[in-house]
Amino acid sequence: MELPKYNKSTKKGEDGITILKRIVETDLEWLFRPNHKEHDFGIDAYLDVIAEFGAVTGKTIAAQVKTGPSYFNETNDFGWVYRGEMSHLNYYLNHDIPVIIIIVDETNAKAYWCLCDPNKTERAGENWKITIPFNKELTAKSKAELVQYISPVRDYASQLEHFWKINQELKKTDRIAFVVDRPDIENGLYNDLLDGFERLKVNQELIAHAKEKVDVWIHGYNDDPRQLHEIDEFKSWLERVFDGINGWSYFLAKDKAAQFLRVLQLCNMKFIYTGETFINEFGIETKKIEVDLESGVPFLENLFDDLNKFCEEHEISDEVNIEITNNLVEYLFGEKIEKEK
Repeated sequence: MELPKYNKSTKKGEDGITILKRIVETDLEWLFRPNHKEHDFGIDAYLDVIAEFGAVTGKTIAAQVKTGPSYFNETNDFGWVYRGEMSHLNYYLNHDIPVIIIIVDETNAKAYWCLCDPNKTERAGENWKITIPFNKELTAKSKAELVQYISPVRDYASQLEHFWKINQELKKTDRIAFVVDRPDIENGLYNDLLDGFERLKVNQELIAHAKEKVDVWIHGYNDDPRQLHEIDEFKSWLERVFDGINGWSYFLAKDKAAQFLRVLQLCNMKFIYTGETFINEFGIETKKIEVDLESGVPFLENLFDDLNKFCEEHEISDEVNIEITNNLVEYLFGEKIEKEK
């Protein structure tokens, strides 16, 4: 009569898991989670790191577990030689968490381990091998070394308090101003400005609130008789900034108090000096100039392209896109786009 047969190698593996579970939960005082066999591609268990006072840290170490005397037969001067398949090595090293290899001596109820460190592996024919040191018994003393292989446990909630507070403040304000100093412009720097714009993109709610509320104030040129659009170093800096930051059309303010969008426009247009002068409202003699409107077309096209890309990237509705487009044209040219009847 044919009946299913009990596989002794399966029992040996289960015995090893039982021994390892006791060591991990009793000596290390961590959690032990065996992997289901149908999901076993080379990882047999996970060791969940528990901090003092029973705090579950979210940190985990994966383990490949082998049990039986055959894994203790081959030795060198330093320890037992463990051999594995190349597919498993790739699998271990592609893990985002550390992987340790454990061999279990079920006779003496002891386990020995090593980190799956690529620098300590060697080729062995078509496969690979690594040495598990004689002195690497898995005990309570192993905790100090094991925790070195995981990232530090941080109090993210406390760190986020400052982040959340800034978000709340940003949502309360009607104008978000970034100040750029002259030395940064002279040195071609705009990292702080880039970080500021990226900060406004952290979530959809903040993006929506910051729509058309941002202005950039240029500091340090008050005593310079030239207008900003006449300063080559500023125009060069502005070109780099415009190419390096996206979302200008969406974020920049377009009301009467807005400054930077106008500066952008003036720096991207050509001016023709007529030779005539006049006295402005402040009593200052000023040169009369004419503006080449056609020269500003590429700039306007870039703004629209920037707006379309930004809205697509952040899943912003066509209605908002159209609203900003209308505001942009009205601000730059003083005319509204007529709606089709």
